[in-house]
Amino acid sequence: MTTTGFVILVILAMVVAVIYIELASMPGKTARERGHPQADAINMLGWIGLLLGVAPWLVAMVWSRTQPLQINGGSSESANAGSEDE
Repeated sequence: MTTTGFVILVILAMVVAVIYIELASMPGKTARERGHPQADAINMLGWIGLLLGVAPWLVAMVWSRTQPLQINGGSSESANAGSEDE
């Protein structure tokens, strides 16, 4: 292999590494920007998911764009507040 070929191979490997890092960190960044309460878990799934294949990474991307449901503490006052007829 010539020196030029080796330099091209090293540059190509660095470009692939930068693209991988940007793609793997994208779900976590999106979740943090949107204030998602499970941003750390989404970040981990983004990194692990890209290693395992595209499907888990896509799940992390969709998860980062959602907001979890807010569940009340189960008090009877808040459950009946919307059903009162005045």
